Amino acid sequence: MKRLFSWLTRAWVLALFGALALALIVWFDGPLIAFNGNAPLESVSSRITLIAIIFVLWAGFFVGKWLIGRIASLKLMQSVAAQPAAADPALAAASPAPPAGDTRSAAEVSALNQRFQEALAILRQARGGRRFGGQYLYQTPWYMFVGAPGAGKTTALVHSGLKFPLADKLGKEAIRGIGGTRNCDWWFTDEAVLLDTAGRYTTQDSDSEADKAAWTGFLQLLKKYRRRRPINGVIVAVSVADLLRQSEADRKTQAQAIRERIKELHERLGIRFPIYVLVTKCDLMAGFVEFFDDLGREERASVWGMTFPVADAANIDQLLATFPAEFDALEARLQSRVLERLQQERDVRRRALIYGFPQQLASLRDLLGGFLGDVFQSSRYEENALLRGVYFTSGTQEGSPIDRVMGALAASFGIDRQVLVANTASGRSYFITRLLRDVLFQESGLAGADLRVERRRAWLQRGAWVLAAVLIVLMSAGLVTSYVRNRSYVREVASQVDAIDAQARNLVPNAGVLSVLPLLDAARDIPGGYADRNGGAPFLMTLGLYQGDKLGSAAQTLYQRLLRQTLLPRVVGRLKEQLRRGEANNPQYLYETLRVYLMLGDPNHFDAESVGAWADYDWDRNLAGHVTDDQRKDLSAHMTALLDHLQDDGPVTLDADLVASTRQALARIPLQQRVYASLLRNLQHTSSPEVSLASAAGRDAAIVFVRKSGEPMTRGVPGLFTRDGYRQFLARRDLAVADVVKDNWILGKDEAVTDPAAVEQLNAQVLELYYDDYIRRWDAFLSDVGIVPFHDLDQAARVVNVLAQPTSPLKKFLSVAAKETTLGDVKQTTLIDTAKGKLDSVKKKLENALASSDDAAPAPAATLQNPVDLHFDSLHQLAAAGAGGASPLDSQLASLNEVFVYLDAANTAKRQGAPAPASDALMKLKQGAEGKPAPLAAMLAGVADAGSSLTLGSERGRLSSLWVANVASFCHQAIDGRYPLVRSASNAVTQDDFGRVFAPGGLIDDFFQHNLMPYVDMSKTRWSWRPFGNVSLGIPEDVLTQFQRAAQIRDAFFSGGGKMASARFELKPVTMDAAVTQFMLDIDGQTLTYGHGPTRSTAFQWPNGKVSSSVRVDYAPPGAGGSSGYSTDGPWAWFRMIDKGVLEPTAQRDRYNLTLDLDGRKVTLELRASSVVNPFNLDALNKFTCPAKL
Repeated sequence: MKRLFSWLTRAWVLALFGALALALIVWFDGPLIAFNGNAPLESVSSRITLIAIIFVLWAGFFVGKWLIGRIASLKLMQSVAAQPAAADPALAAASPAPPAGDTRSAAEVSALNQRFQEALAILRQARGGRRFGGQYLYQTPWYMFVGAPGAGKTTALVHSGLKFPLADKLGKEAIRGIGGTRNCDWWFTDEAVLLDTAGRYTTQDSDSEADKAAWTGFLQLLKKYRRRRPINGVIVAVSVADLLRQSEADRKTQAQAIRERIKELHERLGIRFPIYVLVTKCDLMAGFVEFFDDLGREERASVWGMTFPVADAANIDQLLATFPAEFDALEARLQSRVLERLQQERDVRRRALIYGFPQQLASLRDLLGGFLGDVFQSSRYEENALLRGVYFTSGTQEGSPIDRVMGALAASFGIDRQVLVANTASGRSYFITRLLRDVLFQESGLAGADLRVERRRAWLQRGAWVLAAVLIVLMSAGLVTSYVRNRSYVREVASQVDAIDAQARNLVPNAGVLSVLPLLDAARDIPGGYADRNGGAPFLMTLGLYQGDKLGSAAQTLYQRLLRQTLLPRVVGRLKEQLRRGEANNPQYLYETLRVYLMLGDPNHFDAESVGAWADYDWDRNLAGHVTDDQRKDLSAHMTALLDHLQDDGPVTLDADLVASTRQALARIPLQQRVYASLLRNLQHTSSPEVSLASAAGRDAAIVFVRKSGEPMTRGVPGLFTRDGYRQFLARRDLAVADVVKDNWILGKDEAVTDPAAVEQLNAQVLELYYDDYIRRWDAFLSDVGIVPFHDLDQAARVVNVLAQPTSPLKKFLSVAAKETTLGDVKQTTLIDTAKGKLDSVKKKLENALASSDDAAPAPAATLQNPVDLHFDSLHQLAAAGAGGASPLDSQLASLNEVFVYLDAANTAKRQGAPAPASDALMKLKQGAEGKPAPLAAMLAGVADAGSSLTLGSERGRLSSLWVANVASFCHQAIDGRYPLVRSASNAVTQDDFGRVFAPGGLIDDFFQHNLMPYVDMSKTRWSWRPFGNVSLGIPEDVLTQFQRAAQIRDAFFSGGGKMASARFELKPVTMDAAVTQFMLDIDGQTLTYGHGPTRSTAFQWPNGKVSSSVRVDYAPPGAGGSSGYSTDGPWAWFRMIDKGVLEPTAQRDRYNLTLDLDGRKVTLELRASSVVNPFNLDALNKFTCPAKL
């Protein structure tokens, strides 16, 4: 996928996609492009020609670009490989040919060429391959290695992990160079070309003239054939050994030499390029190999060093100032790994080297910083270098490490220097691979281009600009001519539009069609408008600024708008005028007029010819003698123009009332609807009585029922939708069909229903409409009936008693409803033949069931033969009498009677102040209502919910009154604002009052057990009220919380079941300050003494049965304040003493640590309660308050 994406993002592929897109546009949209009315791409041949030109240009551009790169690469190959070197003018010019060194210089350059020629022979053979095409040497980035001899440049390349595709063909010596690079090695990789120059080219200290000639000749060669960007970067290699072993003078000499080479690169190549400093042979630092020995292949391939921001490169001095901080960051990173590496290493010698490696690296800080300053420090006479970063590498681990730290210590203390074991070649490389591949090669675009080359390109661009200027002048002249002519045209159009606007403002709204003729003629004749829509424009007007298309389109739009605003309303007005005459017109003419009028509002049936013919007919009949032939022709022409685009702006808004009245006159009503409407009109005064609540439920209806809509009891279902009305409907149906069908000739087409099957189908359709109406009327009536609201238990009991009687209004009402919705036994012989539509599927199922079994029992004459019986079947079953004469409805009346008994008893209990009796009558009633038909289900559920609400509401009032009268008053007097419920209070609750309120069987416990327990769910940690259907007792949850807290207080203080609060516990000394020699605690005569001896537990009982209670603490010696003890008194003396100290719970709920203050000194006692439920640290005691009411 990555390779596919890389291929798709190549320039030639993207350009190919662009060419394809342009070709598609030419092919599909080309015919739409017109110039001066001509479409040059309308023909297939012209489009194919243009598409061919597009692809030829695409191929020519990229093939030409490829040829240019190939030629440049070939020239570069030939030039570099040319023999002898002196034949190259560039090399001859580059060498000053000093008398003493001429032969040596020529030999150096010749050797340089010979080195490259060895690789070119292989490259020429591989040129056809994808990797080494003709443009390889020209387009691939080039990087140059510079550095002193032995700096490790070649070694870094050999062990870089890069792919050298020619290594197997050139041999090992061609790429090894470990013994030193004689002249220059050319390294060809997949990503770049690397130039490994000899170290003497940098220092030029062996034979300066020869080295300089070879160096300058090499630079001229690069410059000649890679003009824009001879190199993409320079890699400066400096060896750790040189930094550590060379004297300061030698280091400065080497730095100056590198600085000179960089300066020459700037001057000779004329570009600014990034420079990467590689500190090589880092394995010669003592501990390097051991410190990084745990790294895997991927970790060794990572980058170790610092990269400077490109934005800071302009100020090289400021950038160099950041080097110490960046170096310290690297050292800190090493320090973070020291402990981990020490733990991994077992060899003592290697551990020592690992431990000292960060210090070894730190010794390079000042040396490397000074070296960088000598090489890159800014100068007003030189180009500032683009320093990108400093990186540390190791190509192969050979030689003896240098221990600079121990060497400095040995020199300082005069001891012998330890000789480190020499490294052996491991075949590993450190921190090189990704440095080259991911850092250097990815920044190949940072190098600038040659300014002189760019100047030549600039001159070419200037020539192009001059040519473009000439073209612009010519185009401008054409534009000016076009502008002048089009400006006159615009003014002429504007003048005519203003005149048309004035005519439109003066137009009389209700004038005849002839009044708009001059306005429409002027709008049609606007230059470039509707009248000129098929003509051409003058050539000089079309030179870029032609406005005829815009203004012509606007003129045509104006003309069409005026047609819709003036001519169309007058035509529509004539149509409506003829329709309003109605029956005064000939029926056929009225029909045609209606048809044309409807066409204007219905695009699906619009017919321009019909509309135009009607308009011509109307004008010929009404304008004869008032219009000339030319005017008549103009009217027809305007009408044609109007009809051509009439539907573009949407249909005309029609007069719905006018259409409805006309359709009624023409009998446009659907046939079955007309039959049914006729029947309703004829039967609306039928003698069948209306079914109402008053008539169906009897005289007690007003006591138990209510109409939800507010309708009176005497209003209900019309008599037409009763059994008697159904009989009359069936009797009159055939006559109504015959009366309506004979009037179908008004429609203007033959829709007469004469076929018996069609007549039968029409009868079924009419009956289906009646059934739907029947069901709708009865559903609305039944859903509107409800039980009267309950206001109190007395009224609720009376209402339910009436409902539960054998003569129940509810039973009467539902029985009448069931009877009047049973139509299956009314004129049964005609139903199977006439009921179609909805009944077909049911009838087929019944017929198939009867035909499938001769032994099947005959179906009762029942009620599953029409939609009404099917819809109300559940109501019929509810009211139907069973074998014993009782119906399912009677069982519901029995449940209502149970509810009446319960409500009556609850009402009696309320009057007597007693609790309501326990009963599940209301719950059973609500459960029994589930699944019952409407409206019984809603009625029974409403009775159950209303009864529950009243009983529970009454019970709450009773309980609240009992609470206030029997508990709340004393509770508030006894405990409000008193200790221990309020810890800061001085007054305390007496033991008797505390027991009377909280003890088992006390005021709160007794009230809860006898009144509230049935209503409370105590199965969870937090108590909650039990729900009763959709209602609840109504007492707030925070009141119930207080009862739960009272229960917790009861269980903690009265675990023995008595009426007096008590607690048993043990105390045991834990710690005591050494300054206290004696401690004694006395609780009602029970003592605990401790003097730093063995600790033991002492049992206590609170209270101890004494009339007065006191607790005293004594200690010796006295404290700084002179006090030797303190005490508390009262019935809660022990709890007040606890409050004076600090009571801390432990992991065990029955144990606490009690710390007492002894005048600045401390003693800690372990308090062990007799149970996990105990009064010590009881949260419920602190939060309890007596509810004022329930």
